[in-house]
Amino acid sequence: MVKKILGVVIFLLASLSSLAQAPPSVPSSMTFAGVKLKITESAKREIEKTLDLLTRSQYHFQLKADRSNLYMHFVEKVLKEEGIPDDFKYLAIQEGEFISDAVSASNAVGFWQFKKASAQELGLRVDNAVDERKHIIASTIGATKYFKRSNFVFDNWVLSLQSYLQGLGGTQRSVSEKLYGAKSMTITAKSHWYILKFIAHRIAFQDFVGNGIKHPEVTLSEYKAKGKSLRQVSQELGVDYDELKRLNKWLNQSRIPTEKEYYVIYPVKAGNRRIARNDKPSDNKPTSTNSKKTTSGNTRKETSSKETKPKSTKPKRVVSRKPVEGNVGAYPLITGNRRMEFEPGQIKLNGLPAIRAKEGETLRDLARRTGLSVLKIKVFNDIGVKGTIRGGKYYYLKSKRNKGRVHYHVVQPGETLWSVSQKYGLKMKKLLAKNRMREVEDLKVGRVLWLRFIRPTRIPVEYSNVLVPSSEIIAENRLIKEVDPPRATDGVKTVEIPKNEGSVDLETSELPEPESKKVVKKPLEPGPDETTLVHIVKPKESFFGISKRYGIEIDDILAWNGLNLMDGLQIDQRLDLVVPKAYVTEAPKERETIEHEVKKGETLWGISQKYGVTVEEILKWNNKAADSLALGEKLKILKLKSP
Repeated sequence: MVKKILGVVIFLLASLSSLAQAPPSVPSSMTFAGVKLKITESAKREIEKTLDLLTRSQYHFQLKADRSNLYMHFVEKVLKEEGIPDDFKYLAIQEGEFISDAVSASNAVGFWQFKKASAQELGLRVDNAVDERKHIIASTIGATKYFKRSNFVFDNWVLSLQSYLQGLGGTQRSVSEKLYGAKSMTITAKSHWYILKFIAHRIAFQDFVGNGIKHPEVTLSEYKAKGKSLRQVSQELGVDYDELKRLNKWLNQSRIPTEKEYYVIYPVKAGNRRIARNDKPSDNKPTSTNSKKTTSGNTRKETSSKETKPKSTKPKRVVSRKPVEGNVGAYPLITGNRRMEFEPGQIKLNGLPAIRAKEGETLRDLARRTGLSVLKIKVFNDIGVKGTIRGGKYYYLKSKRNKGRVHYHVVQPGETLWSVSQKYGLKMKKLLAKNRMREVEDLKVGRVLWLRFIRPTRIPVEYSNVLVPSSEIIAENRLIKEVDPPRATDGVKTVEIPKNEGSVDLETSELPEPESKKVVKKPLEPGPDETTLVHIVKPKESFFGISKRYGIEIDDILAWNGLNLMDGLQIDQRLDLVVPKAYVTEAPKERETIEHEVKKGETLWGISQKYGVTVEEILKWNNKAADSLALGEKLKILKLKSP
């Protein structure tokens, strides 16, 4: 029995080999959209880090590849018809990950991540009835319009790709005119991060997505409809109404508008067998299943499910999934004796001596255990005067570096400048300088932080799309999981494993990818210099503002109250906190009214820090609904009187 189980495991692990492997190698040269790219060694290292992040989890890589293959034939066809190089199809994976209703932190929506104004400018309909950003065909046509406009200026598809993030003007300011019309380019580590990220996506997915590769159990097709209700369409197609609704989130109402024909996306299950046609055959002969209607109304040949695909380009379908080992592209890099990480001299964090703090430990406790002074620990970790440490977190025992080991970081939900500086082992003051910040400020999700070099003045602050996690199951994922074939265990050849030559966690290998863990509340346990209090959320308050007000961490606020950062805050919401006594024992002070004239380069956050007040208070005192400032504007400030 044991041999049979081990044999099954070996078989499953072998079937993972097409995906569960080290990241693909980065070539020294490649061609993108007719432009020859020479890739330097420094650029290779940067691309490899992104490649590792994309391929480390076999489960998530497979799921993303499956989602992409559901829609990729639509994208390939539109790109071809509109005269856009086929290579651009990988940008759709990079942008919206082929999630129809994907929403980023900057409120970009859909397959190609358009903001409302940009989408409407490109001819997409976005209103209460229809949101074509969520329609695979319409949104791809919109993207091709942008690429054409941009390439008319640059005559270089690489620069056109870069402008998809920066905009036309931003790219013109950041690149040399010598590259306009160039048919060859050298890619270095200093090349724009968006280009490096795209190259990584293309290398990662080029052998697994597109060019006829499809999920063996389900494909997506399109059906022309005008003025019909979605329920009528579901009946005509013989498709479950709820499933049809989930795959057509571009339709914001129950009935398809009448001003033009729209393409309803529907699933075709079981070996590419058609379950409906949009037109009736001219005779009684059955219609071939190897052709289907396209967006232009023409018929295109479709790859039969019985045709043999090249083994080198089609990933094997597997059911048992297990994350790939490896930590090349993840930060912080933790090395050494992880079992002894609570003791000094055992681990390194990004190559620097470090230690993990114990629960309930204070700065003095950590100083005694490491033999360092409290001051040194604070300096090494950029901890402020009233700052504390948190159990379970890592702290440096040596000064952090002046340069990051990677070039960029995209801010994720809940991250602060301090957490980023700790994550990469980069001094806080250097992180500020490299990003041309004069003072610590709240970070907007998606902001691209420079870690190795100072951001050039010609390149403005940039934002990458960071998709906001949704509590709903992704429609495309639901469809894929429903048609995944059951695990086969019969007729498997057993392979005997010699004793002591490798081990397999049988339970782990049989389990599906774990769901996200439920948030568990952290006990409110104040230390000697701390106390508990209840904070009632006021209008416009944020997690960041509350954390700064009481000198505590955002992570702690979330843990004490069992919250998720993406849940946000509600007015009059109760928050249980543990705060330093100094923040609640001070007697209330009188305020004096002063007038502040806004100077060039000033921000509300900077002004609030100058006078020891909050941004929310300044907005309230001046009846401002937004946080924008005008040069010369006069603000009323109720400053605390000096003792």
